[in-house]
Amino acid sequence: MSEIEKSEMEDQNNDAVVQASEVDPTVKKLKTIGYIVVGAVVFASALYFYNGMNTAKNEEAMTALSRISSYYDSGDTKKALEGDPTRNIRGGQVIGLKAIVEEYGGTDAGRIAGLQAGSVLLEEGKFQEAVEYFELAVKSADPYVSAGGKAGLAACKEYEKQYEEAAGLYLEASGDKNSSLYEKYIFFAAINYEKMSLNGGSSGSKEKAIEIYKNIVLKNSGSEFINEAKMGLTRLNWHDN
Repeated sequence: MSEIEKSEMEDQNNDAVVQASEVDPTVKKLKTIGYIVVGAVVFASALYFYNGMNTAKNEEAMTALSRISSYYDSGDTKKALEGDPTRNIRGGQVIGLKAIVEEYGGTDAGRIAGLQAGSVLLEEGKFQEAVEYFELAVKSADPYVSAGGKAGLAACKEYEKQYEEAAGLYLEASGDKNSSLYEKYIFFAAINYEKMSLNGGSSGSKEKAIEIYKNIVLKNSGSEFINEAKMGLTRLNWHDN
């Protein structure tokens, strides 16, 4: 290989590193939006299950969730996961999300606890530990809880640099085009296709990212993802002719 060719390859590699570094801050910012607010989705789903189901086990699990909710909502991750043995609420011990999953994982409320536990572990960077909790959440009958589980698994795959699998899971999580989750999760899918294109992925990964970014821009929903999608198109050197 000539010195000129070596120089050109080094320049290309440097460009890829620069582009990848531009992608990651966007992901970090939007994942904070995406996963922290999962608590609001969980709360809505919890009300649904509480009002719609009447099994004893599920009610016990919902009660346990209500006791730990203040720790989860305030970001006290240790007590949210492990519980608070120093407190009793309405005569009951405050057990953590892990214990709720262990005791009530077969109930829908237990699957909500799985999503909450997974989201806490994800924010702590404990991706491998989070997987089993997200897998439980995916089994939920509630579409929002199930979608949250898929998105959580996608984030774990992304951490492992399995970008194609991550993109597929985000697309599964996005659901119907009219879903409130749709735009957020297809954007995350596009980010992963973009990462694939920068890391020797399939030849069509760049085109997939461009197509999703274009769809977000054309939808013109007014969300924060429109500008982010435009930035993605710029990074991928796409121009509307």
